[in-house]
Amino acid sequence: MKTSIRIIVVMLFLGCSPSLFAQSNHNSNHNKNHSCSSFQTSKSIDLEDSSKNESITIAVTDEVMCLNIGVSSNISSGALTMEIYNPNGDKQGNFSVESELNSSSSSSGKSSETVCGQINKTFKEPMKGDWVVKLKPKNVTGKVQIHSHQASNI
Repeated sequence: MKTSIRIIVVMLFLGCSPSLFAQSNHNSNHNKNHSCSSFQTSKSIDLEDSSKNESITIAVTDEVMCLNIGVSSNISSGALTMEIYNPNGDKQGNFSVESELNSSSSSSGKSSETVCGQINKTFKEPMKGDWVVKLKPKNVTGKVQIHSHQASNI
């Protein structure tokens, strides 16, 4: 029972219908030949006063029925723009975060902040090819994490 709940929670997180992965009991011989699988990757990038653009590629095959791309960032200085592109080069999502407080010393002490931003995009029956996450930092110090989860019915 707990395994079934976990699978459904993961599928809901991906924005996929549980019926995509469900196997009917109507014809047990037919269902023995079907399976589903998922593949997850996670990358973490540390930036130290960086203004160098970065591109992360996520390869998607024909078998993928559902693709989830998530990007989260925690920055303490600078400005960061993140963009997601499909294999045709069409932008599918973006967000920007910027630190507004500069670390400063004064008679009352130091000030600092951490700005967090996150985007999660789910694509049902995504286009085959290389999806790209582009990071465009301007003097950024912080951490960016890129997660991808692909589900297929094979």
